[in-house]
Amino acid sequence: MSFAKYIRIAKNTLQEYFVYRVNFFFWRLQVFIFFVMFFSLWSAISTGKSNLGVYTIPQIYSYFVIGYIIKALIFTTRTQDIGSDIQNGSISTLFIKPISTLKYYFARDIIDKLFNTFFMFFEFILILFLFKPSFSFPTRENFIYFLLFLILSIITFFFYSLVISFIAFWSDDAWSSRFLFGVVFVTIFSGQYIPLDFLPTTVAQILDYTPFPYMFYYPLKIWLGQVPSNIIYGKLFIGVLICLFLYFLSQLMWLKGKQKYQSYGN
Repeated sequence: MSFAKYIRIAKNTLQEYFVYRVNFFFWRLQVFIFFVMFFSLWSAISTGKSNLGVYTIPQIYSYFVIGYIIKALIFTTRTQDIGSDIQNGSISTLFIKPISTLKYYFARDIIDKLFNTFFMFFEFILILFLFKPSFSFPTRENFIYFLLFLILSIITFFFYSLVISFIAFWSDDAWSSRFLFGVVFVTIFSGQYIPLDFLPTTVAQILDYTPFPYMFYYPLKIWLGQVPSNIIYGKLFIGVLICLFLYFLSQLMWLKGKQKYQSYGN
């Protein structure tokens, strides 16, 4: 019975997309156009070359094309709604309902990912038709590790996104912190624009102890077979520790935020 409540929340979230389908269409169009521009840039850089750093040309193409797929699974989220819900007071209605507020947003998050992934599939077919990129495929063992890291990435980003959203309990401007930490930092430091191998060694080593590489960079490196098996377990262990830290931090911020939260009006 408890599970059925969140199924209903997921269905309601899905219905919202059909109500605002034009907005969703332009969002997906924006994502696709940005990828086309970005992929064209890397194609121009790799023209006439057999390698870019530690990557072969098929590997660098795979990095960004497979990355396009996993971004729909990892970085699509509805947790950005939390900041506005806190500031406009609508989160108060969730406090009096017999549901877990965090599970409520997680259920909405899952639908958002599934809905974006469904339409991303057609975009992916179009990418293959337009660019005909050569691919580098993982071994069966690496594919299993890739799936493990993908699941870890989804959970890690969810809790990271919660932490950013809960800043709204202490700040009047939820948008700026969301844009800085949830868009700029994540996009650059997770390796979406440029593989972290191309950054200075010191910077890459520092980032290794942050959540960012585990959201995007390491799943793709494992797909490409560039992380030895004996190192994968160490990276997985660090990734799990970071995920747990973000979980407990989000819980602490949620509890402290509710104590500080005040809502006025009818």
